Amino acid sequence: MYDLRGLQMKELEIMQAVHDACEKLGIEYFICFGTLIGAIRHKGFIPWDDDIDIMMTYENYDRFIKEAPAVLPPNLKLQHWSTEKNCPRLILKVKDINTTFLHEELIDVDINHGVAIDIFPLLRVKDKEALQKELKKEERFSAINRCLDQSFVNTVKRKSSIRKAKILHFIYAKSIFKIRDRSKFLAKEEDRRRKLSATPGNDFTYIDNCTGPYSMFTERALYQFEDRQFYGPKDYDKVLTLHYGDYMKIPPKEKQRTHKPYFVDLERSYTKAEIMDMIKSGKIKSEE
Repeated sequence: MYDLRGLQMKELEIMQAVHDACEKLGIEYFICFGTLIGAIRHKGFIPWDDDIDIMMTYENYDRFIKEAPAVLPPNLKLQHWSTEKNCPRLILKVKDINTTFLHEELIDVDINHGVAIDIFPLLRVKDKEALQKELKKEERFSAINRCLDQSFVNTVKRKSSIRKAKILHFIYAKSIFKIRDRSKFLAKEEDRRRKLSATPGNDFTYIDNCTGPYSMFTERALYQFEDRQFYGPKDYDKVLTLHYGDYMKIPPKEKQRTHKPYFVDLERSYTKAEIMDMIKSGKIKSEE
């Protein structure tokens, strides 16, 4: 079993560096998802949590990608389709390139697999009807994008989904319809979402199933997180109640989920070739 508390402290280091960079550059962010619950309910990490999530408006998100590399420590790098070759997802990650947090669904992707925190852009839509249409578009995009990776297809367990995943992989990764430049595929989708967010009159937003006016997520306050302070939504109770219901209630053991990393090393990074060799030789196995 990996050192969960050690992992949390490494992520806390990354978060502090991101916070410091944002303060220096005048870029606004806010903690979200389980990170926000942790700040309110535990004054830090949820005890079993293994990641940190923050959000930014697209304006701040774009500025961060452009300006943050100049002020972040040298061991922290941005993983985004515009900054790292073979980047497989739209989520922006700030990674400690001298560490490893390996996801099973990405073991065959030639990228840096360092410990990271995730940064999500905050999308704006017109209303709930527009939101439903957007969610369907995002679901279709995500299905195609994830199935480009053979390692993701190999992790699909549900029988009804295995055939679909294999078909999507064949169509978009193997056949004449193969997506040959993933960065352009990701860039096109991100540009679509950015333009939607910038549409005049769009002042409705969402985080998963939590929906409401844009201001609900952009008015901020500082909250204790471990021995630090980070920004979160000012009306945290409304946001968390809409998203999770009774967020102060500790879930039962079977629902205390982590990201189930395949392999963790807080001291060094590994190349794709090294990872594949260690898996074949049995030197590293799933942390589950």
